[in-house]
Amino acid sequence: MSLTEYTKKKIGPKRLDELWIAIGWTPRKTKWLEVLSKSSFVYSIWDGRRLAGLGRIVEDGVMCMFYDIGVHPDFQGKHSVGPRIIEALIAKVKSKGYASIGLFRWEPNLKNNTRIYEKFGFKNVNTGMELTKYMKRE
Repeated sequence: MSLTEYTKKKIGPKRLDELWIAIGWTPRKTKWLEVLSKSSFVYSIWDGRRLAGLGRIVEDGVMCMFYDIGVHPDFQGKHSVGPRIIEALIAKVKSKGYASIGLFRWEPNLKNNTRIYEKFGFKNVNTGMELTKYMKRE
């Protein structure tokens, strides 16, 4: 199986909602175009026309947040889709000296996948998780 990686923000809302429904998350329908356009970086992995996984970053120059890291159940634990997404997001921000590099996790998913994020250096904090090893505190 050959998976393709993209950093384009133009992803059809239908494909994104298909991924979210497969994961068990609530689809965003018409909001996707706005969400992606306001993201500073979007990274996706595709199996042909099927979206295998996605992650995105929102940043303001001082802080950034990783959002919507999701992997289709058919690819979870296979082909390193999740780790590839996290690695791509980290590579984009690790040298920027942010005061905070946060990770947003959906409420129903708070206990899931904590170990994978910890492998990449995220630590649990009161507000969620942060990638402290690349942060530059004042």
